[in-house]
Amino acid sequence: MLFSTLSQTWGIALTGGVASGKSTVGESLRQRGFVVIDADQASRLVVLPGTEGFKEVVATFGTNILTASGEMDRAKMREIVFQSPDKRATLESIIHHRLTHISEELLRRENLFDSPRFWFYEASLIYERKRAGDFNRVWVAYCPRALQIQRLMARDHCDQEQAERILIAQMPAEDKAKQADLVIDTDCDRPELERRIEQALASLTQDPSPKE
Repeated sequence: MLFSTLSQTWGIALTGGVASGKSTVGESLRQRGFVVIDADQASRLVVLPGTEGFKEVVATFGTNILTASGEMDRAKMREIVFQSPDKRATLESIIHHRLTHISEELLRRENLFDSPRFWFYEASLIYERKRAGDFNRVWVAYCPRALQIQRLMARDHCDQEQAERILIAQMPAEDKAKQADLVIDTDCDRPELERRIEQALASLTQDPSPKE
């Protein structure tokens, strides 16, 4: 089975804006036994020192994006790509095909090619990168913008202006929710969120059809 076929038949994209609660949903799914690929964590593997991805990033952006220990300074890199859409596109092009390879390897380790079952791909920019068609369906973790800002400020210890700037770089949460196959509203306490996740899982069939 090709990776694209496995993805379009059994893959579910789990997306949502920054601080929308998607990581909490993803962790709950892992605890329930589902394979969840975290695109952010996988992308870190792509640019580990010594890898081809790392070498290409340094060759493209220069050694000033490295820390004193020789690793990529993710905070500095994030600032660069937020300020320049062209540089963001360049970084994404370096990472994308390598990320697909890593995802395929992770799924092989979990034996999903031989024994297919639903799995999740957790990533913030599914719609922005026009990747919705790569998966059988898209689930969106959603919360109001004001709560996103509140969560982001608490998580990253940033001020409201910085949080707003980060959100502006992404598609509005409401727009993602409108396009989703299923929306999980995370503006609730944990027991209620678990109930909503359970309800979402009940919608899955055991023999899905590939996306046309």
